[in-house]
Amino acid sequence: MTAPSVRDEAERDHEAIMKRLVGVEFAWDYRRSMIDLVFMKGLAAPRISGTIAANRYLQARPQKRYDDTSIMMIELVKHGHSSVRGAQMLERMNQVHARFHIRQDDYLYILTSCMFEPIRWNARFGWRPFTEVEKYANYCFWREIGKRMHLTEIPDGFEACEQFNLDYERTRLGRTQSSVALAAVLFGLLESWMPRLVRPLVRPGLSALVDDAILACFDLPPAARWLKWLVPRVLRLRARALRIWPRRRRPAFHVDRPLRSYPAGYTVPELGPPDDWTAERGAATRPSPAASSKQAGA
Repeated sequence: MTAPSVRDEAERDHEAIMKRLVGVEFAWDYRRSMIDLVFMKGLAAPRISGTIAANRYLQARPQKRYDDTSIMMIELVKHGHSSVRGAQMLERMNQVHARFHIRQDDYLYILTSCMFEPIRWNARFGWRPFTEVEKYANYCFWREIGKRMHLTEIPDGFEACEQFNLDYERTRLGRTQSSVALAAVLFGLLESWMPRLVRPLVRPGLSALVDDAILACFDLPPAARWLKWLVPRVLRLRARALRIWPRRRRPAFHVDRPLRSYPAGYTVPELGPPDDWTAERGAATRPSPAASSKQAGA
């Protein structure tokens, strides 16, 4: 049960707390947990992966689809949900989602994953543990985003949201053709960012950080035991080094530098599929992830 003083501070200051955590203290960790892991786990949900696959935007433009998602999430944190810029991002997000029939519990799975994946990652690999206020601020921030997405069934409280997330993962995830196909696109994209010699290590390395049940949704085998031993230890070694490394003092949001899809910057209306996007158009334009990354200015 969260202490009243913790709740009060997090409720009051959650926007500022999230901006500090994501922009200053744990920028890399949030990109891996709040963006990469949440993106990946969403593909393991049959209804979510089915909707994404039918739209064919991820298959056709994987780098832009990834960048658009990360931009909207990071911009919301950087500016706050109560800001004018945050309202613009939420309006665009709601416009994109309105094109699809998405059930409340699928929205809530992604929302609660944004709340709790960074907390779980921090418990394993953070250079320092989150305080109780910081954990509750993660929850408060994404709860407020959910309200502004007009979600009416958000579980009541931190513990209830966490339980919803765990129950959904236990009962709703599963292997489908769309989950297998889209995971291959996502892993291909992540590999395309790496030097050629390193690319074969990306899939096994990520598999060492993901539960076997999630891997099964993608038709991927469990990681080798030695990788399950090695990869977490490398990340904990990174955390130990960061404890003695000079602290970052200023925000370093990755949206503040040129992105692969937007080397010259972006505007809010550019985010998400074009208004005239169709699945047929996606089927006609399917570059490989590596080609997409190269064309976008990687």
